Amino acid sequence: MRALVFIPMFLGAVGIFAYNAAQLIRFLGMARPEPRWDRLGARIRQTLVVAFAQQRLLRELPAGLIHAAIFWGFLILLSSAAEAVLEGFHPRWSLSFLGPLYSLSTILVDLFCLFVIAAVLGAAWRRYVQRVPRLQGPPAELRDAALILGLILVIVTALLLQNSTRIALGQDHAWAVRPVATLLSGIFAPEAPLTRVLFEIGWWLHIGCILIFLNYLPFSKHLHVLTSVPNVFFSRPEPVNALSPIDFTREDLQQFGATDVEHLSWKSILDSYSCTHCGRCTSVCPANQTGKVLDPRAIIVAVRQRALDRFPLLLKQRAGKPLSTEEHAVLERRFVGDYIPPEALWQCTTCGACMQECPVMIEHVPVIVELRRGLVMMEAAFPAELQPAYGNLETNGTPWAFSAADRAAWAEGLGVRTLAQDAQDYDVLFWAGCAGSYDQRAQRVARAIVQLLQHAGVRVRILGNEEQCTGDPARRTGNEYLADQLMRANVETLNRYQVRTIVTMCPHCYNTLKNEYPAVGGHYTVYHHTQYLRQLIAEGQLALPQHTEPLLQSIVYHDSCYLGRYNGEYDAPRELLQALPVLELREPPRARDRGFCCGAGGGRMFMEERVGKPVNRERTEELLRTGASAIALNCPFCMTMLTDGVKAAGKADQVKLYDIAELLLQRLDPAPSRTDGSASA
Repeated sequence: MRALVFIPMFLGAVGIFAYNAAQLIRFLGMARPEPRWDRLGARIRQTLVVAFAQQRLLRELPAGLIHAAIFWGFLILLSSAAEAVLEGFHPRWSLSFLGPLYSLSTILVDLFCLFVIAAVLGAAWRRYVQRVPRLQGPPAELRDAALILGLILVIVTALLLQNSTRIALGQDHAWAVRPVATLLSGIFAPEAPLTRVLFEIGWWLHIGCILIFLNYLPFSKHLHVLTSVPNVFFSRPEPVNALSPIDFTREDLQQFGATDVEHLSWKSILDSYSCTHCGRCTSVCPANQTGKVLDPRAIIVAVRQRALDRFPLLLKQRAGKPLSTEEHAVLERRFVGDYIPPEALWQCTTCGACMQECPVMIEHVPVIVELRRGLVMMEAAFPAELQPAYGNLETNGTPWAFSAADRAAWAEGLGVRTLAQDAQDYDVLFWAGCAGSYDQRAQRVARAIVQLLQHAGVRVRILGNEEQCTGDPARRTGNEYLADQLMRANVETLNRYQVRTIVTMCPHCYNTLKNEYPAVGGHYTVYHHTQYLRQLIAEGQLALPQHTEPLLQSIVYHDSCYLGRYNGEYDAPRELLQALPVLELREPPRARDRGFCCGAGGGRMFMEERVGKPVNRERTEELLRTGASAIALNCPFCMTMLTDGVKAAGKADQVKLYDIAELLLQRLDPAPSRTDGSASA
């Protein structure tokens, strides 16, 4: 009788799930194609570490342990689900033919039933009693979470009931070892009819809730139960430090960036399926945490909602079926505007903190930049502050209103030659960047770097007025066409001089030259100046005098996003600081891969903050709370933002800001004019 009821129910449930899953997969095929099958070894390792070992979730305890217990329990309980299906076809079918492996399986299932029950109760406590802010959301989302937690709780509780009554009835399978269920079996009388009834109730509840759970997932925010592992596999094994270029040479190219979901890559749609709604991305977003509209989680959720609204209607259109008035209205809704507030996109600093913390490796920043591209290149809709920057980039090769003829003025008196003057017998090209070329504060850093290189005997050259902006500000703000022009012009110049090694002072230039120029034919060995200076010291080329008197009482180091999270370089700057006679190197609470943005990335350097607290002040206040007498930096953008922050805090006379290169130069030449803080005026 059980089989007569179960088999049609099982086949129907599997059929419905297969249909809905096929629809979701079909939607992926409607988005922009993007290759994601390269580096299989790295992808498999990433899946094992991030997905199965729960590496990113365990960065935050106890939430990580709670989820890990549920996830690992889900994997282990798959064997019990498979066995329940077998029993549905025949009451004595089981996995006991596995012998000792079956014993191990039943032990783990038994123990993880307890772990999962404890984890579900802990998750419910955090969401509904503690009310952890990042776990809160609309009422529908809270109800959805409650339903899923309830189903999981019923599934594992019913399994314990089923196994304990099975043991009491003396009908357990061979090789089964169930310590918890054995302990509970003493509650039930072996011969009592109620024990048999409870066994059947437990079995039907267990398998019934599994089938309900399976078919609810495609419509739930918990779809990530099925998609998170594939999503981690298809995510980039390295930090997302390079944006996908647009091939402007294609004659059939009609769409630039994304104005709707079908213009995003299929991986972005899979990301939206995989969002766990945990809010970790939002909790570390510098814009969101300073009172702005931007919510990285909401953007990914909006991608999924728009895909589910739009793709079925597009399929219906392709099939030649007429749309109703209401369906036409849904189809014509604006993705940016009706689903995502436009201002949210422009508040992003592209710092990458959201991607760093996401437990399923969702790539938020590429989605935001694709939508910026759509606004800029398809609709000419962008903040007014960017217009002067775009105009200057087009005419002067820099986002500021300075002449290209003055680009090498910062190097006067240093005796450094341009490649146009001498392209023979040199070791490195120093890339000053726009800030190093024109910003007075950054010019002092550029001079310090060149002096250090010369002191180490490095033969250094510059491009002078042949250097242009790397294209980073244009690219991150969505003006990909302008960025492409700048990048290709620079590559033409660099390749003409057969440049091989570049040292930069700006992490943004470093990231672009290193990770994005190869796509347009620029293949170079690129160093950030802290990396190259560390190498010179390690090789003995740059010898620092052994002074015993500290340069500073204490110093706190600020990690720049584009050197740290984007390129994984946290040690070189710290090793240089530790090589200095600094009394104490301090770390802010948010450091290394948890570092907090200065607020200048993603083109924010050229836009005003009109909502909430300025990001640079938030970061500056955190650095100042360490009580350090100076702040060490490695980025000209950070220097500008944090200098303004220190002034706003009224601490300009007490706390000085230095690039690490300036501190190294001070050790070589510890004159009073350098140690009195005038270098950071």
